[in-house]
Amino acid sequence: MGPLFRFVRHRTYIESALDLSSLMTAENSLESAFERLLARRAGRGADAAAVAAAARRLCEDFAQHLSPLIGDGGVAAIYGRSLQLAERRFPGLAPARASGQYAEPYTHVQHFLEHQDPVVATSAAVTVLALASEVLASFIGETLTRLLLHEMWPDQFDRITQEPTT
Repeated sequence: MGPLFRFVRHRTYIESALDLSSLMTAENSLESAFERLLARRAGRGADAAAVAAAARRLCEDFAQHLSPLIGDGGVAAIYGRSLQLAERRFPGLAPARASGQYAEPYTHVQHFLEHQDPVVATSAAVTVLALASEVLASFIGETLTRLLLHEMWPDQFDRITQEPTT
């Protein structure tokens, strides 16, 4: 049984383990870091289309950085799970399973975001990115997740400092 299978098989565990309060401090939460990234990419006061395009680029950056480590299937599983979890707050965000209307995995989300109020689009995009980070951390651990986030976006995610062992 491979690690991806174990990851998918333990979805209930993952849902209950999605509290990464130790992953980021209160001042620098996952959500606020992704919100700053999104604002920088889309521009402050951006319309929904600009937010959607920026969110897609961030998701693609995330996937491109993770794919060599966990493979395209692992990235798809993490992204799919984060969409399922975000769907609870943003109905219509996750694509229908048998849809096939959108060839690329981020096209449906971009389309969904483009048709929202910019504030809702921002909140939904930030939620998806934060949940993807949390799902990843439940799979590979918080320390490695923070290292990867820092590698991708060093100005938004603090470098890990090694705690002394006693």
